[in-house]
Amino acid sequence: MPAPTSTTKPLKVAIVGAGPGGLAAAIQFRRLPDIELSIYDQARELREVGAGIALNQNSWRQLRELGAAEDISQYHTRQTEDKIAVEQRIGRTGELIYQRKVSGNPDQPPAVRIERTVLQRALINRLPKDLVQLSKKLDKYEETDAGVTLTFKDGTTAGPFDLVVGADGIRSAVRHQAYPDHQLSYTGKVAFRVLIPQERVAHLEGIPSAATWWHTPDTHVYTLPLDNGQFEIATRAIENEEHGQKVSWGQIVQDKERVRNHYTGYTKLIRDIIDTVEDGEWQEFALFGGPLLPNVTRNGRIVLLGDASHPLSGAFGSAGAAFAFEDAFVLAKVIEFARTNAKSQAYALDLFDDIRQPRFEYLYSVLNHGGSNLKAVRDEKLQPDDHVREVIRRNWAGEGRKPGDQGDQIYAYNVQDVWAAREKEEKDKIAKVTKPVEVEKVAEQLAAVTVAA
Repeated sequence: MPAPTSTTKPLKVAIVGAGPGGLAAAIQFRRLPDIELSIYDQARELREVGAGIALNQNSWRQLRELGAAEDISQYHTRQTEDKIAVEQRIGRTGELIYQRKVSGNPDQPPAVRIERTVLQRALINRLPKDLVQLSKKLDKYEETDAGVTLTFKDGTTAGPFDLVVGADGIRSAVRHQAYPDHQLSYTGKVAFRVLIPQERVAHLEGIPSAATWWHTPDTHVYTLPLDNGQFEIATRAIENEEHGQKVSWGQIVQDKERVRNHYTGYTKLIRDIIDTVEDGEWQEFALFGGPLLPNVTRNGRIVLLGDASHPLSGAFGSAGAAFAFEDAFVLAKVIEFARTNAKSQAYALDLFDDIRQPRFEYLYSVLNHGGSNLKAVRDEKLQPDDHVREVIRRNWAGEGRKPGDQGDQIYAYNVQDVWAAREKEEKDKIAKVTKPVEVEKVAEQLAAVTVAA
């Protein structure tokens, strides 16, 4: 069917998914004129699952763009440059292998970690109270000449819409229909996450104040005291395929021994920290990933955003929220540009693909490079502690990393600058096309005057 063309009529937009990416897209779209916006989420109530979430330079840049930075800044304290930001340790012994200090640049946004609920609340506060329609799990969508109609698992329908934004996470129903041959696969690992009061671990000596990863060859534990009196623990462990396929996102672990048994070989400090978590407090997440999509738009009507568009299996941790914010920013900008310049919606989505695809390709290249480093270390068949040292050296301490992995191309990436450059390029193209037409019209007018004379 033909893709929709430019129109002065209101653009009817449906966002499927009200996670950080979907909410950011909603905020951006509500700033545009002539937009009729609907948001749907499968949850019965809006709540963010997980524990903490990292905010780096690109996260803060987008939060300022969204008007949400001030709501979040009150929940953290900026550290001075003599403080340690990150540590990498051997899980079995606690031996420190690598550390990085806090940036001393006062103009650089601080890299911090906050509760996920704080981020979600800051975004929701930028939207009308009842904008998100809950208990709406997408079953399928149908495209007709009139637009895209959504059908939900409860039997209800909505639409037709001019544009559908699939922001429904790594197991996206929108992506599944738009790209039926794209398959997710279980990575063989699960994550366990929890937030507990810091007072529970206050009696334990030697807990680093920095974000600290404690590694073994197959697992890791992450610890960090948050500024609001909470203590975050996030871990990864191997679980078989049968188990991984059964785990829902954020499933409650009723028996704490299930988690504890994965980390009995760790240093006593880590075992003691894990022992402070009670039954029913851990949340479990089976980790899935999928290959790079060739594009993330369909038929000038469907676009994927966030984890739905780049299922990276949690490879960059909670930096995924920042990637989704970038998507939301660019999507709103290309739609606005197309409508302002009498371009089609298909043009806008092609432009979105053209801008975002290099970003996705780079992220996947970093992921693949890290996997190659890990395989190379495994092939060396080192002793467990030596294995950890070598992985940290190659993937964390700078040796063996792709240039820019930990800097400009991931966490300091400036999507506003990328869009500004591309917008200028597109305007120049339009001007070159328009100018000859204007010259031709003037020539015709002069010829008419000459004939009349």
